[in-house]
Amino acid sequence: MTEMTVLDVGHGNSAILRSAGQVAVVDAPTRSLLLDTLRDMAIETVDVAFISHADKDHLAGIVGLLTSKTVRVNTLYLNVDANRRSRLWRDLLAAVAVAQAQGSCKVVTSLSSTTPGRVDVGDARIHVVAPSASLTLTGVGGRTQDDQLVTANSLSAVLRVEHQDERSGVLLAGDMDEIGLKDAVASNADVRARVLVFPHHGGSPGGDTSKFARAILDAVQPSTVIFSNGRNRHENPQPGIVEATLAAKCAIACTQMAKNCSAKSVPGDHLEEVRAHGRKENLCCAGSITFTLNGGAHRQSSHGARFDAFVESAVSTPMCRRRIN
Repeated sequence: MTEMTVLDVGHGNSAILRSAGQVAVVDAPTRSLLLDTLRDMAIETVDVAFISHADKDHLAGIVGLLTSKTVRVNTLYLNVDANRRSRLWRDLLAAVAVAQAQGSCKVVTSLSSTTPGRVDVGDARIHVVAPSASLTLTGVGGRTQDDQLVTANSLSAVLRVEHQDERSGVLLAGDMDEIGLKDAVASNADVRARVLVFPHHGGSPGGDTSKFARAILDAVQPSTVIFSNGRNRHENPQPGIVEATLAAKCAIACTQMAKNCSAKSVPGDHLEEVRAHGRKENLCCAGSITFTLNGGAHRQSSHGARFDAFVESAVSTPMCRRRIN
């Protein structure tokens, strides 16, 4: 069995992949929810961890994971960001130094479509589809050939995760922006997936938001789109992005309840039995979401039915009108 859990971490991203006794983690935001969830799952070893880019809402939790006494990380992939001057980045450097001195974690300072390119975790295949080597070499603060400024979001790693060689898995898009998407398309990267975790939490990636949404949906061709959003941050997902997603005939689920869908928080007993950041304060919409990747990414039918019933009965003005299949 190959399963991926997209965690409700509020405004941030984190996912846990489990397959044939091995585990991968993609992104580790602030707070202890990821580490606590790994403990709930009786996971003592994370075989591979990926940090898509160095923004706090993707990176902050990796320090706690690297220094944990109960969970070991064997290999960590991330890209260098020479512009980082934050205390968090210094804490990460210190944690990496300790882990390497102890021989407890191999740290690979490259995360692109060529290095590592592909990583196998149990029966799962993780394909790094962006950024390309050429864009990675441009670096944060550099400029593309058409003179666009490259940011950390431009270099956000994008991972396509699937069971064995099936082409109907999950695309974790991090904070991919227009530059990153254009680079992936120009590189002929295969970004198609059944489930898309939409970049930037459903917020603006810069430029024309609706145009970007249409472009990434056209490239990925998902049937389901997940917005890993926080109810109390930035009012994501933005209506223009939701409209483009519905126009592409995609099902939608937000980890937390968007204020555009309900002015008040709504309790619900529909959530999976997995930790969710918004559970205690009734901030969740879909909460944490688990997909089985065998035979194409899909949820248990009972989970989908409970979520559908919750939206229909408890959400006053839902922007989504489709159920996750």
